[in-house]
Amino acid sequence: MTENSDRIERTIELLLYAPIGVGLFLKDTAPQFVDMFVSRGRAEIDRRHDDVQQRVTTARSLGQVAMAFGPPIVRQRVERTVADARRTVEGILGASGASGAHDAAAASGASRASSAAESAATNNAAPADPPPPAPTPEWTPSAAAEVPATNVDVGSGNGRPAGNGDGAASAALPIPGYDALSASQVVERLVGLAPEELDAVHDYEASHRRRRTILGKIEQLAG
Repeated sequence: MTENSDRIERTIELLLYAPIGVGLFLKDTAPQFVDMFVSRGRAEIDRRHDDVQQRVTTARSLGQVAMAFGPPIVRQRVERTVADARRTVEGILGASGASGAHDAAAASGASRASSAAESAATNNAAPADPPPPAPTPEWTPSAAAEVPATNVDVGSGNGRPAGNGDGAASAALPIPGYDALSASQVVERLVGLAPEELDAVHDYEASHRRRRTILGKIEQLAG
């Protein structure tokens, strides 16, 4: 009988007193647990926020360093790459140019060798018979008398006889001693003459010795 009463009391404690005690305990300790949970959550959020802020600051610092030192380094690398590529291209072009020059020299040497061979073959060929000498005209005193004695103007270069000028007309020319001067000497004295003086020299030269060098220079100065 005692055991049954103990079981009944135990059951009443578990079903009645225990829930009431748990409720009262929760009522008393709930604010503490809530504050503890809130504090723990706030601390975790603050820790995560500080971590994120530190990472952002680090990334910003790295970005500033990259902007300060990155472009010069990139430019140096690009310039180095371009210089290497340029040297490579110049080396290729120089090699092809040297090869072309070598080929041209070889072709020129072969051409000269061929020309030398042809010249040697021509020189080794049998010489042709020389042409017969032209008949020498027989000189007679009468033939010598028929040939007029003339002086050739060496300075004119056109083979016309000299000394056939008009003394009075040449004295009126703006160039003293005109008849005794060569064509090159007359050309030097034409520079600086007036148009009417050039016309006088042109008319005199055209009516006497007709040296093309003087006439062409006068036309050039007059034009």
